[in-house]
Amino acid sequence: MAYAVSSCEVGFAHFTTANWMLLLNRGLKMSIMARVLFSGFFTAIAIALPLAALADPSSDRIQSANRQRLIETNRCQGCNLQNTDLNGLKLIGADLNKANLQGANLRSVDLRGANLQGANLTYTDLSYADLRLANFGQANLTGANLSNAYLLEASFRQSILQEANLTDSYADGNVDVFTSVRQFVDLEGANLLRANLTNAKLGFANLEGANLSEVNLVDAYLENASLINTNLTKVKLCNTTLQDGSVNDQNCR
Repeated sequence: MAYAVSSCEVGFAHFTTANWMLLLNRGLKMSIMARVLFSGFFTAIAIALPLAALADPSSDRIQSANRQRLIETNRCQGCNLQNTDLNGLKLIGADLNKANLQGANLRSVDLRGANLQGANLTYTDLSYADLRLANFGQANLTGANLSNAYLLEASFRQSILQEANLTDSYADGNVDVFTSVRQFVDLEGANLLRANLTNAKLGFANLEGANLSEVNLVDAYLENASLINTNLTKVKLCNTTLQDGSVNDQNCR
């Protein structure tokens, strides 16, 4: 006996097949999206983990230990003091040879006679610091703030002071009338490209072979300074007292 298939059953069979294909297609798309989302999730985890490692407090503990070591022994050769707060400390004669002081706060620190030869002082705050007799030979002070710092008899030989701020710094030298000994800041061979020396007092300074290209010397005082082989390309002069005592106003307008 033949079985008659109704139009309703045919329609139902057609409907379920079409919808099955649609559901399968949607399921495939959702699977792909899920994979993308999971992939993005694990990628974010992979990125976050190294960042968390960089923020590892162990680095802060090392710097804190180095800070304490410096305070107790007045020595921290080659150690990491990056971004460390040393504000106002007395570090007279401290040995910080080749130390990493990048971004550190050395505002108002007493570093008289300290050894910072070859140290990394990029973007360090040395404003109002007493740096008399300190040795910064071959140190990197790029972008450092030395505004209002006391620099007399400090040595910056072959150091990098590119774009450093020496506004209102004091290093006005002199000659002892009894011994004829000169007191001055030593900047021989230093690179001061685009540094700001506005109102800096640099009488008797040794600037031989230094690079003062594009330096701001507005209101600066350079009487009796030694400028042999000094690069003065594009320096800004306005009310600037030169080595012969004359005042130059060529860039005032």
